[in-house]
Amino acid sequence: MPVGATPERDGFDAAGQSLANLSEVVIACLDAIDAGSVIEIGAHRGELTAVLLEWADGAGAGVSAVDPAPAAELEELEREHPELELVRETSHEALRRLPLPDAIVLDGDHNHYTLTGELGLIAERLEGELPLLLLHDVCWPHARRDTYYAPDRIPEEHRHPLAQRAALAPGEPGLAPAGLRYEWVARREGGPENGVLTAIEDFIRGQEGLRLAIVPAFFGLGVLWSERAPWADAVAAAVAPWDGNPVLERLEEHRLANLVESARNAQELGEIEIMRRERGRDAERERLLRSMLESRAFAWGERLSRLRKGGRPTFSREQVKRALDEGDR
Repeated sequence: MPVGATPERDGFDAAGQSLANLSEVVIACLDAIDAGSVIEIGAHRGELTAVLLEWADGAGAGVSAVDPAPAAELEELEREHPELELVRETSHEALRRLPLPDAIVLDGDHNHYTLTGELGLIAERLEGELPLLLLHDVCWPHARRDTYYAPDRIPEEHRHPLAQRAALAPGEPGLAPAGLRYEWVARREGGPENGVLTAIEDFIRGQEGLRLAIVPAFFGLGVLWSERAPWADAVAAAVAPWDGNPVLERLEEHRLANLVESARNAQELGEIEIMRRERGRDAERERLLRSMLESRAFAWGERLSRLRKGGRPTFSREQVKRALDEGDR
């Protein structure tokens, strides 16, 4: 999630970062496979978790949410829904021990190393076909650029050169002067082992009979499944209207452009506010300096300082006048 993004009512966030924005597609896919169990990796505030719990109540399914540092909203969901299994572990820790479910939502740390590890752990433990995988942030900006919630969790050899609180904008492979800000990102977009979509493509190259559909909205939803699964055709039918839809692609381009423009405007307003405050501080300093010039106490202090310093006072009215003159230039 971009730095500074905040949740809004009904579980949706201002920047459209939550996968809950694509809940209709997610639920259609779960219904297509008649899912009885779902694991959500990277539940964060629980926006999608709440949707999954509502769906599970009618479907008779179980929901597990994995997040090493769950937000207060997600912990509140746990208190309200005893049927929710909240796992306070990293994705790699959880996927080593949790029973593989019918479907897995992968929306955790958006970098090649983390996602490659998640996919590898799932593949290692398979006893049949791959579970249905729902992967968020497969489009810009995470598709070809790593971001990191906690860079120190990533081995140094798997980390790209980093930038902190960096602004990103579509079409800019480096860092932008203004745009969506992320706490830790790879300084450059593209190249090997960089980004979510790159990790998915690398995984697919090592497997046979896998199909990937991409819904190009709200930073992109990837749906990955085995064409040998008994429900493969049902999933294909569920995602067909959305997969690579050119109208959605254009809408997403416009949405991102508006987000970047809003971020740029907010940054400019922030800079204007800083300048205004600085001018206010300058005006206050000038007022204080002028009051010193008119102060009898200051005059007596200068005379006393001249006597003590042999005619060279520590401070003088001439110094104050020069400071005021320099400020007027």
